[in-house]
Amino acid sequence: MKLKEDTSVLNYGDTSFRRHKQYLSEYRILLNLLSQHMENKQTWVKNSRLQSNYYTSVIDNTDLFDRNETTQDKMAKRGRTLTNSLVKTGLINEKRQISPVGKAWLSMKLKPRDPLEKILNLSEDNLVFLRQWSKVRLYNKEGDHYFIPFMFMLNLLSHYRRIPKKDFLVFIHFIPPTLNDQQLNDLIQKYSDVANGKMNFNEFIARYLVDNQNLANVVDDVQKLLSSDNIDQDEFNKYFVNGKSKDSAGPIYLSFVKALINFRSKPTVARMKELVKQGAQSKIKKAFGFGKNPFKFSKKRDYTLDEFIDDNSDNNLINTSLGNIFVVFRNSKRVDLVHEYGDMTYRLTNLAGVISYSNNIVSLPLRPVFEKIFTSYDISMSGSENYKDFDLNFGSALYQQSTFLESLRLSDNQIDSVLKLVARAMGLDNYQEIAKKVEKQNDLRFEKLVRNKFPKTTVLELLQQFVSRKDELIAKTVTDNAPIADIFEYVLGLAWYYISNKKVNIRNAYNLSLDADFLPLSHAPGYQGDLEFHYENRTLLLEATLMDHNTQKRGELEPVIRHTVNLTIENGLQPTQTIFVASELDDNVINIFRATQFIELNHSAKNGSTSGINIFALSISELIKLMKANINDSKILNTINNAMDGNPTQVKNNWRTPILESMTSL
Repeated sequence: MKLKEDTSVLNYGDTSFRRHKQYLSEYRILLNLLSQHMENKQTWVKNSRLQSNYYTSVIDNTDLFDRNETTQDKMAKRGRTLTNSLVKTGLINEKRQISPVGKAWLSMKLKPRDPLEKILNLSEDNLVFLRQWSKVRLYNKEGDHYFIPFMFMLNLLSHYRRIPKKDFLVFIHFIPPTLNDQQLNDLIQKYSDVANGKMNFNEFIARYLVDNQNLANVVDDVQKLLSSDNIDQDEFNKYFVNGKSKDSAGPIYLSFVKALINFRSKPTVARMKELVKQGAQSKIKKAFGFGKNPFKFSKKRDYTLDEFIDDNSDNNLINTSLGNIFVVFRNSKRVDLVHEYGDMTYRLTNLAGVISYSNNIVSLPLRPVFEKIFTSYDISMSGSENYKDFDLNFGSALYQQSTFLESLRLSDNQIDSVLKLVARAMGLDNYQEIAKKVEKQNDLRFEKLVRNKFPKTTVLELLQQFVSRKDELIAKTVTDNAPIADIFEYVLGLAWYYISNKKVNIRNAYNLSLDADFLPLSHAPGYQGDLEFHYENRTLLLEATLMDHNTQKRGELEPVIRHTVNLTIENGLQPTQTIFVASELDDNVINIFRATQFIELNHSAKNGSTSGINIFALSISELIKLMKANINDSKILNTINNAMDGNPTQVKNNWRTPILESMTSL
């Protein structure tokens, strides 16, 4: 990606998505629909019909957007903006051609994991974004120099255990893409003064990422412009830029600056009041006041001009050169842009699954591994290459499949030596044991998360909220980074954890993509069920849905049967049990599930069949009752299996009633 202006900042995504926050699932949906429209070598550029058709398909097939554009031109424009974010990831190019990486993600045929990726043990979704963000470059306005933000993030976090989330995002967004590796490494080292409490973070930004930039020529030019008797609006707009609304913002900015110049030349009460009045405008707050009125003042009746001047004695808009007004403007606009895009940066880099943002503190859970990498080798974070040769070249590394180590430009032998150092630091004999050790650490971290964030009482409250569909409360408690249906799968796993008396490993049971804090992002694609628990004598498949009873037959009947059949065949002699959990149950669906115990069914992808399958259904309300009664998993599973019919029989309504009664009996 390339900056449009020197005042622009890093923007991983697109403002079209700011209303939505489930980026992982949305990206996959949008990419999949786009791939269907781009079949047969369709041309996207200047093809408003194709673009509008794509937008229409998104509206018709998803609930991502509810806007209803009516003309083809407007629908085509929406089709273009919806895919802008996919371009930045390298999943597609500017011509909306699906890249090899994008195709591999849709088909889940990713390049095999390198030795480091095996240790990280990420989902396929996480892996895609770890690899892509490690390649994505931010170019300067001229397009001839870049830096790699995500690589800088990893390097920074490998040096410091904990960085406040707000400071971290400001730091990343204030870095200009003109810096080289030495300058970037110097910034990382200088941040130690902040980490050690020797320097305030704002002072750090002002000293190393604002004041030291080469602004002298621009400030001189602005000084001359603002010193003239008649300031030309077009000339003024060249410096005081608002990319989205230049025509409407420019005159507001100029009016404010003129009021400022008038006050500076001859302070009066009337001019003071005019400044305060104009400073209350939202555009002026963002452009000159870092989000608030640029001036300190009191609303008391007898507030004087002298008091105002005294209150603003350190205000750079009033007490420094006219040219410095531009410096204030540029810094305030950048802070506003960081506020606008910072949340998107957090959410999108979160998809890689390696950076923790827990409790507004940023860290690397596997910091020892990354620390050894960045201290042992000079990892490139910047470079000089033409933007057109990388971002606009469909054959460049951005669009091709590559592993994380290939992005680091490290060989297997080099990472070998690093992993040996890590193993030694972890007290292990060889690095092949690192993955197991990391898994144990992850289990402990996950158990701590469940203990602190999801006690049994909270899980019961969440289950009840799913019944009454209090989606906003659910997202507030769990995460707003995943769709509600996927959060239900996650919470169902937590419920089974308590039903099993905390004996099962639900983290391994999830077929969800999780972030570095073990919170859900999206259901992993593929042909697996929702949660798989492997007991010593059986395998349990939990299938979750929030579909109402009217849509269950169409949306859940076939997938649940298919998942159960495939798993039953793959398990061989190991018995397989499926429990289908829904907010409400459709009698036809659960009766058909019951009948499948006497139907021979075939595997959907390979040879093999089974003489019957075992599917039982529970409503969320019934699950809540079982949890409150402290009925454990053994009793639930044994009761279901003991109630299996020995011979084919007619399945009648209410066949579950005696089974449920038996579960809750002492």
